[in-house]
Amino acid sequence: MHHSSEDSTSGLEIELKFELTAANVRRLMRSSQLKNLQVGRARSKFLQATYYDTPDHKLARRGMSLRVRKEGRVFIQCLKAEAPNGSVTGFARYEWEWLVSGLELDLSILRGDKDLKTHLKGINVKKLIPIYTTDIRRQSRDLHMPDGGVILCEIDQGKVMAAGRETNVFELELEYVSGSHDELLSVANLITNIIPARLSNRTKAYRGHVLFEDKGSPWVTANHPTLSKNATAEDVLRASVLEGLNHLIANEDCVLERNHVEGVHQMRVAVRRMRSVITTYKNLLPKGCFENLAEQLKQTANALGPARDWDVFLGSVLKDVVNGFDKDAGLALMVERAGQKQVEAYQAAEQLIHSPDYAKMLTQILNWVATSAWKKGGKTSAKLSAPATETAKGILSKRHARLLGAGKGLAELSTEQRHALRIAIKKARYAAAFFAELYPTKRTKPYLKALKVLQESLGHLNDLATAEHLMKQLTEGLEGDDLDSLERANGMVQGWYMHAQSLREDDLLKAWKTFSKLKPFW
Repeated sequence: MHHSSEDSTSGLEIELKFELTAANVRRLMRSSQLKNLQVGRARSKFLQATYYDTPDHKLARRGMSLRVRKEGRVFIQCLKAEAPNGSVTGFARYEWEWLVSGLELDLSILRGDKDLKTHLKGINVKKLIPIYTTDIRRQSRDLHMPDGGVILCEIDQGKVMAAGRETNVFELELEYVSGSHDELLSVANLITNIIPARLSNRTKAYRGHVLFEDKGSPWVTANHPTLSKNATAEDVLRASVLEGLNHLIANEDCVLERNHVEGVHQMRVAVRRMRSVITTYKNLLPKGCFENLAEQLKQTANALGPARDWDVFLGSVLKDVVNGFDKDAGLALMVERAGQKQVEAYQAAEQLIHSPDYAKMLTQILNWVATSAWKKGGKTSAKLSAPATETAKGILSKRHARLLGAGKGLAELSTEQRHALRIAIKKARYAAAFFAELYPTKRTKPYLKALKVLQESLGHLNDLATAEHLMKQLTEGLEGDDLDSLERANGMVQGWYMHAQSLREDDLLKAWKTFSKLKPFW
């Protein structure tokens, strides 16, 4: 194959992607709001693509994708790489495209393009092989905004196929062409007001690799936000919320598939982290700019709570007790009824994820960050413009002092006081994580690790309190022998857990002693 410089293009692709259903596609296409923005007729074309990667998926692990796609009579080779800080929306990718002569990969392009050396460092292009294919019908529309901007709206319907398996795709992409980024967000708001279009970070490449590996959608942990050493307090706020948004979205499929109990836990962590950074900053933010969003995040965490509670109850609280008394009829009945509650809780979580309110919340979070909703008169306050290290010192010192006060005399604290301590630990840990990238790892790691150990050491107290509430639910509607059996099982669980608590006491006190001697990293 041959190519020339005239055959290639590269640049930053700024787009928003949304999950749809077939029914919602039809509803959206009939909406007058979208039709009023459309200029010209919709264009339709079929796209067939083959995606390549190394056998150990090095490109995918770097957040990259490489494909050759047939568009009519034209073949285009394309490489995409993540550009997390590439736009105010945080949803952007670097893209390189070359005209080629067929669906077969042209390795000479990858070897010869100087711009790609950094991205492809350590990847042997000779080992690239076909991994999966896509067969997509795309409808494209040009949307002309009142202020003169142009947004490309593309709706893709089709399939991703790998290793004899396939999955359906229904997604919408809004790509920035010209104008302001605010106009891209305006179209996103318009669409989520018409249908429950769910903001997504799942590419076809991601779907292809999940399908190829056949392990189901994975759960994803949180990352520290990417920050420069001269970051401002505003930069930390923006990066932390965007990281939380991506973390939340990345775990939805795991929950919908019920692939792993960590999925719903990670969704709740993502929501709590976003709410935590907002409340951590509340004294720096204008009143009225964050309260509604913080409340929506709280409601979302509460809605996901039952699924997580039943997961913990069945997987942690009951596990050891049942193993110790595996033939007890009361415990067997408890497991059966708890399993039914768990199914109901996951059905509620699925309804939440597919709901219009959840879809609107995701877009609202993006809007809040991308438009800098905390600005007054278009300007950022002096406090938010200050160096992040100055802000961190004040916030983290206050959290640390409150934590030391809450844990004073730990051995003698009541259950209620220990619960308050656990909350203080969680707040201190989240706040420390938001600013951690500003400091050397050798200083932040011991502090964060000590907080994690303390949080886990006290977590069983919350698990037991939650378990007592859940066990009351399990006895509802029961009478006679079944009620007697469950109430006896309740006593067995509480007794087992209180015994386990006494065994953990030394470890808890040791963990607190280690933490209290640590020098703060800020």
